[in-house]
Amino acid sequence: MIRILSAQEIKAVEAAANDSGITYLRLMENAGAACAKAIRQRFDGTQKRSVTVLCGKGKNGGDGFVIARKLFENGYDVRVLLTMGAPAAEDAGEMFVRISELGIPADDYDENSERQKSRLKSADILIDAIFGTGFSGVLPERLRRLFAFLKACTGYKVSIDLPSGMQADSDELPAEPFAADLTLSVMALKKSLAAGAAKPYAGEIQVLSIGIPEELYRPYEACFAPTDADVAALLPKRPADAHKGLFGKALLLAGSYEMPGAALLASAACVECGAGLVRLAFPECAYAAVTAGVPEKILLPLTANRFGRVSMQNEKKILDAMQNATACLVGCGLGLDYDTRAVVKSVLRAAKLPLIIDADGINALTDDIDMIREANAPVILTPHPGEAARLLSCSTEEVQADRMAACKALCEKTGAVVALKGAGTVISADGAAFCINTTGNAGMATAGSGDVLAGMILGFLCIGMPPLEATVAAVYVHGLAGDEAAKIYAQCAVTPTKMLERLPVLLSRFE
Repeated sequence: MIRILSAQEIKAVEAAANDSGITYLRLMENAGAACAKAIRQRFDGTQKRSVTVLCGKGKNGGDGFVIARKLFENGYDVRVLLTMGAPAAEDAGEMFVRISELGIPADDYDENSERQKSRLKSADILIDAIFGTGFSGVLPERLRRLFAFLKACTGYKVSIDLPSGMQADSDELPAEPFAADLTLSVMALKKSLAAGAAKPYAGEIQVLSIGIPEELYRPYEACFAPTDADVAALLPKRPADAHKGLFGKALLLAGSYEMPGAALLASAACVECGAGLVRLAFPECAYAAVTAGVPEKILLPLTANRFGRVSMQNEKKILDAMQNATACLVGCGLGLDYDTRAVVKSVLRAAKLPLIIDADGINALTDDIDMIREANAPVILTPHPGEAARLLSCSTEEVQADRMAACKALCEKTGAVVALKGAGTVISADGAAFCINTTGNAGMATAGSGDVLAGMILGFLCIGMPPLEATVAAVYVHGLAGDEAAKIYAQCAVTPTKMLERLPVLLSRFE
């Protein structure tokens, strides 16, 4: 897991390290050395040797001075531009003295200097060490113009900690920040790098350790991002003598006359994720559409009401089917009326097995959210921001303004595992520890994407994963499927069907 820390938590850990004997100056040296090493690993084997380091006057600039020195000592042609004047932070001043003693050229940035512009244009590597986690407020106009100029330069662009102009804890962008190809995030991943509007400016993200003992981080271990290795460790291995009974029986209550595709997408995803048997309960009026795909599923046609949705007349048939299931998904494409509300509530009251409530299943409970906490089975909720807002009786804008707070509130209200979907899906089982997903892209913001995710969670539950682990793994792999589809197609052409096509190959990475 990759640790995610706020700017305040970063400061607290640094202060604890300083108190333990790892001075702020040593931390700066370690940070700059780690960044320089990461850069050298990419470029030592190439002919790219011309480097310009853009430094601010604070601690981030101090890191930049260390990077300049380390690269210079290893044969790179290095120049420094002081974008905010002479260093003001004491430790940064010391590091500036050290590069001066080595004779590394350092000039005050002059936006009217053609010589400096020419140097920036010709640099192989451009390193942004202007602002770090402490940045807030308004980006100076002269730096806005500089960043716009640098965006057109061909050199490989590296940001230290954060692209300058980004805030550590917010993805609000009052102005366009430095656009990096690589961001070297020191100590931990910053919240704004995990998701949101700011993330695309970071490029590839690499988190670097700077020698702070693990025990100093422990008071702040509440938020993490999963990795491939974490998901591989979560997914169970199949024994050589396996049979389908080992991998559970999935029950989906999904689909309607108007939205049969949701049932198809969710059941297909459940099949791909390894469930031993997949049973789809759906309104019989959607029979032709529902049988158009996923031949692996077993059908349980149900009486439809006059709107083409599941009728409450089917209550006994549905509850009987639940008795023979390992896990159940309810909601995808159900539609919303009196019958569907009654069916969803009946399922929730009777459930003795893990239950995923998605889409219209969530909407059916908006007026009776306390039912979720009273359930006698583990519940997983997968709301998008609008659904979360309805459950919390607030606006979508309020949910999006603080997604972790919204996820926490839903956990506290419902006692469920919550996956608050969106850019950087936030997952929590208790409202205290959070997982923020870093896979996925804007192309996934399309109808049906959530149905695929819900089906994947169901499949992972059936193969034996606990609710939280199944949710974390499904969200991560779901995002990877979207990323793989986006590599092949334009983001606007990413569809749930194309994501499903990528799942078998993606899952092979974790076996």
